[in-house]
Amino acid sequence: EEAKYAEENIDIPIVMVSLQAGNVITTAMATDASDPNEINRGAGLPDRVRLYAGGDRPFFEDAVSKTPVVYLIHNMLTSEECDALIGMAEGKYDRVDDTNGINNYLDNTMASTEANGEPSAVNVDRVTLWKGGIAGKVIKDVDERISQVTGFPPEHFSDFQMNKYVKGSAHLPHFDVNEANGVMATITLFLNDVEDGDGGELFYPNPLDGGTPVIVRPRKGLAVVHHNTDENYVFDKSTINEELVVTGSSTVKYVAKKYVYLNPQPNAMRVVLPLIALPFGGKLPGIFSTLYIALIDKFGVETGVTYFQKLVTMLPVFLLLAIASAVSDAVQKKLKEGKDGKKKESNEKTTKKTKKSKKSD
Repeated sequence: EEAKYAEENIDIPIVMVSLQAGNVITTAMATDASDPNEINRGAGLPDRVRLYAGGDRPFFEDAVSKTPVVYLIHNMLTSEECDALIGMAEGKYDRVDDTNGINNYLDNTMASTEANGEPSAVNVDRVTLWKGGIAGKVIKDVDERISQVTGFPPEHFSDFQMNKYVKGSAHLPHFDVNEANGVMATITLFLNDVEDGDGGELFYPNPLDGGTPVIVRPRKGLAVVHHNTDENYVFDKSTINEELVVTGSSTVKYVAKKYVYLNPQPNAMRVVLPLIALPFGGKLPGIFSTLYIALIDKFGVETGVTYFQKLVTMLPVFLLLAIASAVSDAVQKKLKEGKDGKKKESNEKTTKKTKKSKKSD
């Protein structure tokens, strides 16, 4: 009778909280002397918990129950932040060419693995916004929020890789790997809505939990996170993913990707390269990608990356020395011109005096 009454008259709300918040709630009343077994049975829970409406705050939704680890974070970006990121990349895109067999490690654009030299990124325009440690308020706010929500330290983040898709654009099945900088997780952020039926979905075809493939429709401000490694940092082959072809005749899809690296990024990547890219609106001159690839090809991944970082770190020193040398040359030239001018003036006065003397004679 009580069970029937409860079923008909009592609504039990289901509340979704982050793991971090859940840990705080379930251990709120625990002390150092508390029995861990009792805490696991709920002894650490308070009698009451006051809940507030989430509004437009980020909240989670699991997409795959086991592997790969894929989850959605709704409301990760505000509409204004999405528009700001799109604006930062405007006019800076280059068409991706991954058919040349070259891995662009700096921009996380790997060579296509498709047969017969076909591209993996089809008609995709891309640019990496090198902002790093000198980023403005928008990117700093977004990075801080991503770190708070996901738990990943911002020092492990890549800069934003901006992607623009139009009708016919797609990114065929691929893994998010980078031999020069291990990618632990990928965060895909949709910067605009794409109408249902116009394509452009993010697709995970191979979940290993026996479930159906996962399709995520692009929604403005939505983030999709998948882990490329398991809990032991071993590469997870089930993380193969695809950006389905855009079919809408006038559809444009904007996607920002942020890669979470296994290791924190050094100052060469987070400060020096962004400073170099600053005059170009965050777009790094292509010579640095060329140098990075050449060093890795010649010395191997580990040594090549080390050499590149040392060279980049020394660039400000070389630049300061060059500026100091130029200033020194300019000052010396000015002083020399001043001396030559005074000498010339003195000679002219001497000549005039000689002429006057001859006239008086």
